[in-house]
Amino acid sequence: MFKVDHSKGDGFEPIKPGEYEVTVINYELKKSSTGKNMVVVDYEIRSDVDQPCQGQKILFDNFVVSDNTEWRFQQASKAAQFPDGMSFNSYKEWADAFLNKPLRLVVGEREYNGKKNPQVNGFKVSEASAPSGITISDDDVPF
Repeated sequence: MFKVDHSKGDGFEPIKPGEYEVTVINYELKKSSTGKNMVVVDYEIRSDVDQPCQGQKILFDNFVVSDNTEWRFQQASKAAQFPDGMSFNSYKEWADAFLNKPLRLVVGEREYNGKKNPQVNGFKVSEASAPSGITISDDDVPF
């Protein structure tokens, strides 16, 4: 049974500009509108860290593969604590290594179609301890 309750529809507070502890939760390899390769990354604001907007997602952070935007890959790699000099054979390999990394994002705002959305403006090394592993008990599995 489901009953509509408008008082419960406000759920999430908007993600305001600031710094957030996040985990990289997803990526997709795509082409930009200009035909360049890009890695589109999604983050989740960590719930194990005392901060606003826990559990909310910051989506569609575009890493366009070009000389002018390589700095974003470098800054994100440093924040993910990849060793200096580490090399990757492809951007997919980089994205695979970036997945599940804890980071601290510097978040700003961009306006699109009259709506304000969070925008990743920078990357820092996480100041929180690494997220703990997920514990699954026998009661959690169906067999």
